Amino acid sequence: MSGIRFENVSKQYAGAAAPAVFDVNLQIDEGSFVVLLGPSGCGKTTLLKMVNRLYEPTSGAIFLNGDDIRSLDVTALRRRIGYVIQQVGLFPHMSVAKNIAVVPELLGWDEAQINRRVNELLELVNLAPGEFCSRYPAQLSGGQQQRVGLARALAADPQVLLMDEPFGAIDAITRTALQDEVLRLQRRLKKTVLFVTHDVEEALRLADQIVVMRAGRVLQYDTPGKLLTHPADEFVGELLNSDDRVRQFSLLRVESVMEPLAGQGEGDAPRLDVCDDLRRALSLLLRPDVQRVIVQRDGAAVGQVTLDGLRSAGELGEAWRISCRTL
Repeated sequence: MSGIRFENVSKQYAGAAAPAVFDVNLQIDEGSFVVLLGPSGCGKTTLLKMVNRLYEPTSGAIFLNGDDIRSLDVTALRRRIGYVIQQVGLFPHMSVAKNIAVVPELLGWDEAQINRRVNELLELVNLAPGEFCSRYPAQLSGGQQQRVGLARALAADPQVLLMDEPFGAIDAITRTALQDEVLRLQRRLKKTVLFVTHDVEEALRLADQIVVMRAGRVLQYDTPGKLLTHPADEFVGELLNSDDRVRQFSLLRVESVMEPLAGQGEGDAPRLDVCDDLRRALSLLLRPDVQRVIVQRDGAAVGQVTLDGLRSAGELGEAWRISCRTL
């Protein structure tokens, strides 16, 4: 099966009273964006680092696209996996271009191929090659360094991207911009992304699905909408503040309630991106001349949102009624 699969995975550190990760079973589908969410010490980073064998499981097995990762040469495995961390880890004595080229050079790519890839990746993360290729990490802002780190992780076109609190040390405005960048790249590249954060808003904004962890165990694995409307227990509900129905409209994407166009065409209805939030959609739909909002992905219409659709969106209907009174 494609993607990442965890089968009864546990990790017990020497001298620890309890396992850091206990009996985890998960299927991360190929091309999905999955967030590991939970408080500090819950085991999410340990679980992530077992995928590229920075840590080895005490028991259980992890499969990458059907291959047991223990059967793979560890260096070859890591070349199939991009890895982005909070500290970025750029080599200070190397230019931006050389930092991005590290893995392609190890793989024996020729110079022309490497130069093309470096330029392509810098453009992909919205850094002009002519301006940034020859700069050094100390000459970059924190946000620019993270963009270079992301480009380096993508250099050899890996199947999987592991991201461990990558935006935790960045100011709020830059963090939001980088989240937008990651969403844009994910829609374009369709990588399998496993992303660690303790920030609930970030998790809800980015994830296709969220793994909620506590004390090494998986408490719930579901879509953001299901986690907010049907938390598995009190801890999950409190972590996500699931009782705040109005807040849900600011966090959930329009694609969560999107309906087919059903042969109606696009007309002159206002447009939103699939990753825009439901609050923006509702604000537009409350205008007297707007009956529906067209939802677009990469500029192409893929669906629509209507007031009737919001009313019938399960338990979000109550949030809809409250939002109508407060907007």
